[in-house]
Amino acid sequence: MRFWGIFIFVLLIFNRGIAQSQEVLNTFWQQKEMKHAAIGVSVKNVADGKVVYEYNAGMSLRPASVLKLLSTSLALKLKGDSLTFHTKVSYSGKIRDGLLQGNIVIEAGGDPCLDSKYFNGNFLSRLVDSIVRLGIKQIEGNIIIENEGQQPLIPGSWLWEDVANYYAALYHPFNYRDNTYTINLASGKPGTRPHIVSVIPSVPGVKLRNEVVSSVKQQDDAWIYGGPEASTLSIRGTIPANRSSFAVKGAMHHPASVFLAELEKELKNKGVVLKKKKDILTDRQEFFTVESPLLKEIVFYTNKNSVNLFAEALGALVSPSEFETAVKEELNRMGIDSSGITIKDACGLSTSNALPAGTVTDLLVWANKQLGDSFLASLPQGGVDRGLRVYSADPVLGGNLKAKTGSMFGVRALSGYLHTRRGEVLAFTILVNSYTGDPVKVQKTIRDFLRELAIQ
Repeated sequence: MRFWGIFIFVLLIFNRGIAQSQEVLNTFWQQKEMKHAAIGVSVKNVADGKVVYEYNAGMSLRPASVLKLLSTSLALKLKGDSLTFHTKVSYSGKIRDGLLQGNIVIEAGGDPCLDSKYFNGNFLSRLVDSIVRLGIKQIEGNIIIENEGQQPLIPGSWLWEDVANYYAALYHPFNYRDNTYTINLASGKPGTRPHIVSVIPSVPGVKLRNEVVSSVKQQDDAWIYGGPEASTLSIRGTIPANRSSFAVKGAMHHPASVFLAELEKELKNKGVVLKKKKDILTDRQEFFTVESPLLKEIVFYTNKNSVNLFAEALGALVSPSEFETAVKEELNRMGIDSSGITIKDACGLSTSNALPAGTVTDLLVWANKQLGDSFLASLPQGGVDRGLRVYSADPVLGGNLKAKTGSMFGVRALSGYLHTRRGEVLAFTILVNSYTGDPVKVQKTIRDFLRELAIQ
């Protein structure tokens, strides 16, 4: 009887400690900025999958870029980390005495990385050099990009203020330079109109209406407005005053057209004349192929730099047309509840996306065991990557935190792994929607919550 009395006493003390710990953690969500927010939190031990802490873990909330954890992990699961995209180039007709009577045909293979700033690609220059090495001085035909397919549709839930800016670059069968162009502006005194210095690369068929104003504010608050088929785009907002060069980046909605214009220009510089004539359809001779980086390398930059274009490409690998359905089916096969999921894109830009924190945490527990470094290496590292600078500022966290951030208006989200002082690895997801006040204070509250988790 004495033994059972001691056992019950210890159990009561243990349970009281757990309850007190939960109460301490709950206080973080009572902060001023969180008072009116919808909050979902799920924390599990990676080793055994047991719940460490939950707070509305089943509530479906906007994840912003945390959604990329689904597109990256499931693309790796379904396609393996060594998958590559291929872009093939052929010529039709015959080459005689420097004259090609035929076409140059580029077979688009869906590679999102052609001449991307994230990789050391030089597709354009290598293609031009390959054409020159064939001895071609004149092309009596056309340069054709095949399989370009139908213009991708912008998800209906993407905001109008987003669709013309760089982070809303659509994924095409043929992609070029991250489907992004840069408007370089020079500003003068506050209140004056900056002037456009250059547009790189130039975007054929599109005019820019400059409505930007120079400001004393030392921040970028300039945005591009207009749809993908618009012939005129407006640049509005402010940029810092007295800058000799200031970059505003836009979404290149027709990358094939931009590439063809640049290719024709570079061929001309090399002395190759393009005489556009009626298509000559004859047998082809392949002469140039470009292979993309490995899938795990694309995943790396998708999560590290939160590249929406890459995430959409990975989503198309999971399913080219029914991403939400495919995600739910895969999660169900993995034993993860998918019933609370609403997905409108693969990158997290849609304001209609919704996920329970518990679903993402369960995915992280699975990914830690099944995907290894191909996935884990892609997550931003505390104390290293700029995106985590607020979350990992506390010395207790630092290098013990690896996580994907997510942010949009009214949303701050974080999901990843935390190494505790006890040597445990915790998978966690924190989704905060519709907060009021300073977003940095919300981030600091999340940081303080993680610190408490780490030291308990």
